[in-house]
Formats: sequence, structure tokens, C-alpha cells
Amino acid sequence: MKNISLLLVMLFLSFGAFAQVDKNKGKAKGHEKQAMMMNDPEPHAMMYADKMATRLSLNAEQKENIKKAQMKRLEAQKELMADHMEDMADDPEDMADERANMNKQKMKIQADFKEEMKEILNESQYAKWEVMHEREMKMQGKKKGYKNDKTKKDDSNW
Repeated sequence: MKNISLLLVMLFLSFGAFAQVDKNKGKAKGHEKQAMMMNDPEPHAMMYADKMATRLSLNAEQKENIKKAQMKRLEAQKELMADHMEDMADDPEDMADERANMNKQKMKIQADFKEEMKEILNESQYAKWEVMHEREMKMQGKKKGYKNDKTKKDDSNW
């Protein structure tokens, strides 16, 4: 009887240990995926084009053009980050000015991407894309924990 109860206690303790291991694995996996995307933007651009194709009913030419636009955007962002890291290593005192400059450049990259999307998509697709894009930016701000999210709209009439 003692052996059976001891065996049951050990069994329950081992279940708890396995449950905790799985939680930590998922977090590390997300970081690995993000690092992979930063090193090779092609899979990210392909996934984005596929997602837009299903949500916006795109033809093959539009899908390919969106993939190219996304690749161009990701490459520009990657280059901007590399320059930013290099500048921060050189002169950490000018960080505020550098950050403001980087934000301006990010906004320009984003504006260029929006302009390309406007050329690729028709009017109804672009309107639908803009709504989806704003929602994604809002969710991204929440994930990062920004308190003063500029994409937040007044929902008082809901």
C-alpha cells in the first residue's frame, strides 16, 4: 500500500515538472523565429504575400508585386537597423537625435510601402488592406506595451 501511494505521488510530481518545461520552450521558439525572419526576409515576405492573397483575393501578379514590395521594405528596415546599431556603438551620447532620425526614416519607409500598396491594389482592396494594416499596427503597439498608442482611435460611439 505504501509503495502504491509513493508511486502515485511521484507520478503527480513528474507531471508538474513536464508542464513547466513546455511553457519555457514556446517562448524561446518565438525568439528564434523572429531572429530567422530578420536574417532572411524572404520567408516573411512570402508569408505576408500569401496572407494578403487570401484576405484580399489577389491575382498572381498582385501577389508577386506585394512580395517584392514587402522584401524591399524589410531590406530597408534591416539596413536602417544595422546603421542604427553602428551609430549607437560609435556615439552613445547622441542617442536621442539618432532615435528621432531613425523614426523619421521608418516613417518614410512605411509611407513608401503604403504608396506601393496603393499602386498594386485596386481601390476596394486598398481600403480593406488599410483597415487590416491599422489593426495590425494597433495590436503590435499593444504587444510591445506602448501606453500612448498613436493608432488608437476614439471608440466612444461604440
